[in-house]
Amino acid sequence: MQHVWLQDLTWPEIKERLDAGLKDILVPAGSTEQHGHHMPLGVDTFIPEWVAREVAARTGTLIAPPIWFSTAEHHMGFPGTITLRSETLMAVVRDIVHSLSRHGFRNIILLNGHTSGSSPALLAATDEIQRELPGVRVFTVDMVEMAREEILGCAETEILFHADEIEASQMLVARPDLVQLDKAVAVDPKPPSRFMAMGTRAVHDRVHLRHTPEEWRELTPYGHIGDPAAATEEKGRVMMEALVDNISAFIEEVRKMPHSR
Repeated sequence: MQHVWLQDLTWPEIKERLDAGLKDILVPAGSTEQHGHHMPLGVDTFIPEWVAREVAARTGTLIAPPIWFSTAEHHMGFPGTITLRSETLMAVVRDIVHSLSRHGFRNIILLNGHTSGSSPALLAATDEIQRELPGVRVFTVDMVEMAREEILGCAETEILFHADEIEASQMLVARPDLVQLDKAVAVDPKPPSRFMAMGTRAVHDRVHLRHTPEEWRELTPYGHIGDPAAATEEKGRVMMEALVDNISAFIEEVRKMPHSR
């Protein structure tokens, strides 16, 4: 397989691909934040990295270096977490997209492994980018919603919130060497309000709250919410392959979209 990571290529190799019309690029967007006793801080980046490699193998899309940091203030009560202010993440995304666009990339696809944690800042950045760069499209792909039906179809537990059965199953595919399921315990905190579901799959949050680090520590002394002990590699394969299938199909559709903005 040809090299697909931007940092592994020389500039003439990148120019050759751009000249051939390959103007889309994947950007894994993750986070460096605690994921309980059983998983490493890089979960939200390792998962989109793995998916990006598989998608690139199918579609020939290049991959930019991952964005390792995001808005993760609520996890700062646990050692190692690195958090960015929303405006910092927005600035980083804008600068990355501006750089890529100046070289000729026109479809920038952010693979959002931090999902709801990053979405507000990523979408706000996109609002600004679409005014600044009318010839460029930035797509934000939620790494759960992009395969929601398949993911929920094989997940068995009711509470799916953070470092849970879903992420642990995916990590058993992406980086099994870093998963310690022998340290996994079930954590199911009581929601502070009946309008807040706290990851219950049957009921969606109608009120959203950004927890402080102190509030998150009170919710879960372990750092995670859910039951990661239910994770298996088999479930992870179903989830990850669905993501690869759907994102690959999406890229093929993106390539057919006219640039008429």
